[in-house]
Amino acid sequence: MEGRYDGCARPQIGASFRTCRGGGWAGMHTRADQAKGGGIRQFFRNSRSFVLGAGIGSGMTARAAERAGADFVLALNAGRFRAMGGCSPASILPIRNANEFVAGFGRTEILPSTKLPVFFGACTFDPQLDLDRFLERIIRWGFSGVTNFPSVIHIDDYRRSLLEKCGLGYEREIELLVKAARRGLMTIAYTRTQSEAKRMVEAGAEAICINFNLNRAVESGPDPSISLSELAARTSAVARVAQSIDKSAICLLGGGPITKPDELLDICRETGVQGFIGGSSLDRVPLEMSVLEVTSGFKTIHLLREKVDLLERQLQMSGFRHGVIAQSSTMKRVLETARRLASNPNPVLVWGEAGSGKRRIASLVHAFSDRKQTKPALFHCRPGGAIDTVGALFGVERSENRRRQLSLLESASETTVLLMHIDQLSRDGQERLADYFETGSFMPLNGVSVVRSSARVIATATVARGAGLESVLCPRLLAFFVGLDIEVPALPNRLEDLPQLIQHFTVEAKGDANAQTLAIEKSAFLALAGHHWPGNLRELRQIVNQLVALKNAHIVAEVLKPLLNGVLPAKPNSAFSEREWIIEALKRNRLHRGNTARSLGLSRKTLYNKIKKLRILE
Repeated sequence: MEGRYDGCARPQIGASFRTCRGGGWAGMHTRADQAKGGGIRQFFRNSRSFVLGAGIGSGMTARAAERAGADFVLALNAGRFRAMGGCSPASILPIRNANEFVAGFGRTEILPSTKLPVFFGACTFDPQLDLDRFLERIIRWGFSGVTNFPSVIHIDDYRRSLLEKCGLGYEREIELLVKAARRGLMTIAYTRTQSEAKRMVEAGAEAICINFNLNRAVESGPDPSISLSELAARTSAVARVAQSIDKSAICLLGGGPITKPDELLDICRETGVQGFIGGSSLDRVPLEMSVLEVTSGFKTIHLLREKVDLLERQLQMSGFRHGVIAQSSTMKRVLETARRLASNPNPVLVWGEAGSGKRRIASLVHAFSDRKQTKPALFHCRPGGAIDTVGALFGVERSENRRRQLSLLESASETTVLLMHIDQLSRDGQERLADYFETGSFMPLNGVSVVRSSARVIATATVARGAGLESVLCPRLLAFFVGLDIEVPALPNRLEDLPQLIQHFTVEAKGDANAQTLAIEKSAFLALAGHHWPGNLRELRQIVNQLVALKNAHIVAEVLKPLLNGVLPAKPNSAFSEREWIIEALKRNRLHRGNTARSLGLSRKTLYNKIKKLRILE
């Protein structure tokens, strides 16, 4: 080789990198300064971090690489092809004059966009290329170094042999780098095999890039053409050969199937390489993933909007927006009935025990109806004189002592009348209401003329536990509600809703939608589940308000004793033992363990452990 290179005993490929300050290139003033300093080896000795090079093809990527902490960039035609939507293998095809191509975007985009050292990816396949004149032009343009890319190492054996016979093979690339080093340009030599690494280091190369021309596409998934373990083995073999000739030879890893930092970390641990030059893994793969994610996000905006609209409708139909909690099967049937009855103008009766939430269900029927855009009129039936009760609802005819009193049914003709506590309406008032349901008209008190109205009536009635509607309504009025009534269950009949109701009332008490639920221990929760609840939801709300005021970290049964009327009622073992409690919940949820766990306020794991411990499903 001495005769080949003008008689020089050991031509040195790889003149100086500028010695970095603090392990990076931030202290560099001009690219001309990079020719000064102690060379590549000195740079690596001073650097405290792993060295990263970016093989790119656009100014935008150069700026991003510099901001991200890259140490140098390489202007490669493969990078430009990737930026154009092509692929790296196009770099070895004769579709463009490679050197003019790189000079074009390298001078106009990359050099003005970064202060990092920029290596020119030079191609030696052109037999008419004058290496000396070409290197002088690279220096004038302002490039800091040269690398042999594209290289014959990326060409199949048959076509490479043809280039070698023509004097355009790997020897010409070595000659390029030798001459570049003599002119003060930095050099990095691309190698692929052990023999190529041996030839480069013997020629004096201080830094080699071990590149197998393999990369992974986003859509190809985790199955590259070479495994990471094989990559590590092959890289180690090449590095060992290079360092057996020159122990101080710098070995960099180039490309490969690496797309993630943790993959590179594993390779570095096994091979001991001192840096990485990334191409597809730094520009194409991140760009494709980012564009894919962002574009998909924009594209799915309408789908998200439709989903939000659907969830809004579901929330409205579920009653949650109106403060109705319905996890239990009994309450779900109540909501289904409310939706069904809301679709027609017939009167509806909502009945149940005191404090069970009848008014919310009545409001929900109105919210489900075609009159939901109007504000309902609220009327409480209280004991009192006929003029104050029946007269307010049906109106009072004008007399000598008073002027005509407009009825509520007249003023609410286009909306809904929520008639609270219809069971407290006098017998005369109930009969008059039955007349209105039958004819759509009514006669005011002391009146002789008929008044018509289209107001819809949704009434509530309070019925004691164990009693029926017959005890509170006259038979004629009751007949109009047959098949048009909704029975609201008492709290003991919807214990699956207890955890959600407690959370709902906690939010109300704290005035914070993100309020944490109360930390209720198992003993306290069993006490709540076993309570008789004569006041139903109204009583539960009062207890939750008191628990919130206590601000106890954990609520146990002893804390609840003074709140539940001072005495915890004895729980019938057949109904409220822990085993039967879980069995009843499993029955209500048709053995669905996830739903059962949620209804009982337990985690799945806790429920599974209890089922196993209590031998419930054996």
